[in-house]
Amino acid sequence: MLRTTDRAAMTRYLFPSVGLIFFLSCATKGPSGPDPSASDVQLDPPPQGQGVQLAFPPFSVPQGEEVQRNYFMTLPSDSDLYVTRVEFRYNEGSHHCNVFKSDSLTMPEGTFTETFITLDYTKWDMFTASQREAFTWQLPPGVAIYLKAHQQICIQTHYVNASTQETPTARGKVLLNLWSMPASEVTSVAGLLFASNTRIILPPGSIDTVRKFVVKIPWDINILTLTGHFHSRGRNFWAVRFTTGEEIYRNVSWDEPPIKVFPDMGYPLIRNEQIVYYSDYYNASADTVYMGPHVENQEHSNLFMVYWPGPANGKTIYDVDQGW
Repeated sequence: MLRTTDRAAMTRYLFPSVGLIFFLSCATKGPSGPDPSASDVQLDPPPQGQGVQLAFPPFSVPQGEEVQRNYFMTLPSDSDLYVTRVEFRYNEGSHHCNVFKSDSLTMPEGTFTETFITLDYTKWDMFTASQREAFTWQLPPGVAIYLKAHQQICIQTHYVNASTQETPTARGKVLLNLWSMPASEVTSVAGLLFASNTRIILPPGSIDTVRKFVVKIPWDINILTLTGHFHSRGRNFWAVRFTTGEEIYRNVSWDEPPIKVFPDMGYPLIRNEQIVYYSDYYNASADTVYMGPHVENQEHSNLFMVYWPGPANGKTIYDVDQGW
């Protein structure tokens, strides 16, 4: 349900795609907002000429609810941006913060949707993400995330203020600094791969493990970061290099998953070499749990991977299907 103080401004957008629908139940200017005296996260922006700050304004996260918002803005830069450092800060209680760019959509500036329906991945490319309230990451020398001047941006954040996770101030807010480097210093552009295993069915009292082979990338790459993502029934999440069986990532903390940053220029994989990842679950409830976005009663098995060099077209690689 979208919260708005201007019902006359409600608009409906429908973007069909193969297996995915992006439904903007409405887009409206942000409301007057919750109590401004709440203690919000703060972050100084980069100095002029060294990057930009993206700000997701404060909003209410009522007790007993989960709120996921997509906030739309254009990149506040008159020139193309080559991002060499990413700096996240957001209020406690967010389950994730994913940031997307689009080359084909134009959304009203400063509007939002409140929905758990998946974005249309044919039109939105994820370029960075964090599941930790404070996360700063420096890309290797010469490697950058490329963004066009005034590019359409969507910041998606999911807050939980219920039994599995709490938002202490009942208030969400996100700040993101994108530190840049001169184009002349860029030797390679980073890419992002997002994989999701949709085969999750957990009967009451069940223990289960699911696995997924990640799509092959047909060129040599270096992995810069890996993050695994599941909900509160998740017990273990790990990823291995399929050809050798070497474990390259492990997560046993569903609400504060580690973001593994590989040293130097990253972890090398040869072309078409695969990663396989696994998720262990225990469903102690009396209800069957299925795959879905809600932390309280659904589960996920997702892998985020940033690597270089990225594809020439700048597109995110989405690998969303059933695993084993």
